[in-house]
Amino acid sequence: CTGEKRRIIIPPHLGYGEEGRGKIPGSAVLVFDIHVVDFHNPSDSVSITVNYKPSNCTVLSKKGDYLKYHYNASLLDGTLLDSTHSLGKTYNIVLGSGQVVVGMDMGLQDMCVGERRRVVIPPHLGYGEEGVEGEVPGSAVLVFDIELLELVSGLPEGYMFVWNGEVSPNLFEEIDQNHDGEVLLEEFSEYIRAQVDSGKGKLAPGFDFEKIVKNMFTNQDRDGNSKVTAEEFKLKDQEAKEEHDEL
Repeated sequence: CTGEKRRIIIPPHLGYGEEGRGKIPGSAVLVFDIHVVDFHNPSDSVSITVNYKPSNCTVLSKKGDYLKYHYNASLLDGTLLDSTHSLGKTYNIVLGSGQVVVGMDMGLQDMCVGERRRVVIPPHLGYGEEGVEGEVPGSAVLVFDIELLELVSGLPEGYMFVWNGEVSPNLFEEIDQNHDGEVLLEEFSEYIRAQVDSGKGKLAPGFDFEKIVKNMFTNQDRDGNSKVTAEEFKLKDQEAKEEHDEL
């Protein structure tokens, strides 16, 4: 079992025989002193044990949510690998965005703020056979004791910005502040920031504002000339409708 130590003595006919191999002489009796650190089955999935769940547990974490949590990470034999408590700060991720190993993304699903759980991650859903040099041994089963401290709801899948109310029918004209028929990145960025600051719009939490806005602008700049015209400008639901109509 995990943590067990034993000595195994192997006679030649169950080892390398009369010929031996490499540095092992022929007819050698082999003595192995073994310490089992952990073990796993390649078909294993993530194991989740809930240690505490608040009485009010209606909002559950899902893909796209921005999470802040504490964790202690160890091996199955109890060897401590890492702890956010020792760093004095939480670990923050956007769930399902590939910022952590697959097993952790799975282990943080359907969790509510204040909940504490133990997540056991097999190697193929963790750091694999190679591990992380100097930090995580190869083929390691990882044990995470997690406490979720904060959850900011994400946006629907595929969206990086949504409106909290009705969209202005003159949206392009509002963004085009100098009314020259073209919107530059600076104008676009300034307008989006104003909508977020006023609560009229919401950006996907946990991502860099400038990167999101630049990506949104690039999607609108269909001819790649660093300017967006009224003909190019389309909301996401308009694009989806046009694609549906074409099909």
